[in-house]
Amino acid sequence: MTILTHLKQSLPSLSKAESRIGEAILADPEAAVNSTTADLARLAQVSDPMISRFCKTLGCTSFPEFKVQLARSLVSNSSFISEAVSTGDSAASYIEKRINANQAALEYLRGNLPTEAIEQAVAALGQAKRIEIFGMGGAAAIAKDAQHKLFRLGTPTIAYEDHLMQRMAAAAANEETAILLFSFTGRTESMIEVARIARQSKAKVIAITHPQSPLGELADITITSGNELEDTTIYVPMTTRIIILTIIDILATGLALQKGPAVDQQLKTIKHSLEDTKIS
Repeated sequence: MTILTHLKQSLPSLSKAESRIGEAILADPEAAVNSTTADLARLAQVSDPMISRFCKTLGCTSFPEFKVQLARSLVSNSSFISEAVSTGDSAASYIEKRINANQAALEYLRGNLPTEAIEQAVAALGQAKRIEIFGMGGAAAIAKDAQHKLFRLGTPTIAYEDHLMQRMAAAAANEETAILLFSFTGRTESMIEVARIARQSKAKVIAITHPQSPLGELADITITSGNELEDTTIYVPMTTRIIILTIIDILATGLALQKGPAVDQQLKTIKHSLEDTKIS
């Protein structure tokens, strides 16, 4: 585990002063590598000795040692692939590691997915006259997958990945609109702004993101993205993507069950519409 991942997972258990230090580092890790104790203390608004205590809490003997580990995290050859694998892994090794990592992610989801939040999200989607789905960057493909699952269930559903279109759609929404937002970190400024616009429009905002993020705190309903397991500011989202796709399947299943037998007929009709497109 890199020091950045360790720091992110430790944030909830840190003291208020240590949390400010951690958040300052996570906001710009590269700057932290080049900062002095005084620089970081000033940025986090803590005393110089608190920096040393923070480093010891994370298992480092000093701030210089912490910076060395931080630098290693940023320049690691495998840092933009996945923490689960290492440079030099054989095919057999990285196959096994990726499967194990995904299995672990699903077990994490089993123990950390709040039933109440799922029930609330399914109810909100079921009551909506229109469902709009927003995702940018890597989350845009996930938003498309959610649209592919949900539009079949009888409610007009559309996915937007362009930020300007998201802003306009959020502004045009109303209390009969459910807006589903995907963000790995919950800290993308433009996505947070879109959520604010949607709230002002009285739409129901459902966010699948890091619960302790600005976006997570802003949404009406927040469901974990599993970002606690994988630092997507460094790694390509892999286990996080598996978790979110599973949550989409869970929401679609819940919504289908809520709508009852009428959905079965609709799904049957959609399925039959594809029969003439296949070569016999």
